[in-house]
Amino acid sequence: MKKLLTYIAAVAFIFSLGACSEEEGSLYDFTLDPSVEATFAAEKLNFGAITEDFGGKVSVPMYRGNTAEAASVPVTITGGEGVFTPSKSSFDFAAGENVAYIDFTFDYETITPMTTIAIAANNMEDVAENGYGETEVTLQKTLTYNSIGAGYYFSGFIDYYYKSPTGGSAGLWEQEILKAEEGNYFTIPSPYVDGVDFSFYFDGESVEWYSGELTSTGFSLAPLGASGVLNLAILGVEVTSTSPYTIELTVAYTPNGENTYQPYPGVERITFPEGFTF
Repeated sequence: MKKLLTYIAAVAFIFSLGACSEEEGSLYDFTLDPSVEATFAAEKLNFGAITEDFGGKVSVPMYRGNTAEAASVPVTITGGEGVFTPSKSSFDFAAGENVAYIDFTFDYETITPMTTIAIAANNMEDVAENGYGETEVTLQKTLTYNSIGAGYYFSGFIDYYYKSPTGGSAGLWEQEILKAEEGNYFTIPSPYVDGVDFSFYFDGESVEWYSGELTSTGFSLAPLGASGVLNLAILGVEVTSTSPYTIELTVAYTPNGENTYQPYPGVERITFPEGFTF
């Protein structure tokens, strides 16, 4: 539904291009301005959970306002190399068409849980004045997760601002950890608030953090007099122990709001269950 609404908004935007006035009292005349007036639907497109039902292909759309003639918008594609293969390097519109696609084919068995692909128009003169000339496409694979037991999660933020009634660290708690059947992909379910998970790849030696360079915790800063929710700006990821396996995140605590409220830098730590092995 979210993707459908995004596309509807894009189409509405395109129709608005055709209604723009070049001179007072007249509709925009694309014969006087032959530019393509192209745009992506948004700065970021998320294709949600990819399953085998996708048939090994996802299609990324570009829209345009000037449909009078056939047109081609060359683009530069980065990311997903060797995994998602683009069908071409341009969006090609037939006369009268307001949407064109580039297909990305893939082998479902080889794609990772999250891939980001950047697509940018080579020539900004092809892009509508208020349009999106580039977009970031996020492709997520559906995985099957099972619990490996309870380890520990340490939050430097909670430890700094909240005191345990027993005198211990309020920032340390037992934390269930989930592992995918399909490989060394892990999820930390709801470490701060219900429904906001962290995900990453870990093979015992190296870590790939999948929750983004700016990871939302969903944790409200209102009780501390600040606005918005707590984000973790990931500055570094390090494996600090192999018995038990321990991952340490160096972070900057940043708010999603107007006020600044951050001890900087800080540490978040994930400790795997004792005895867990790869």
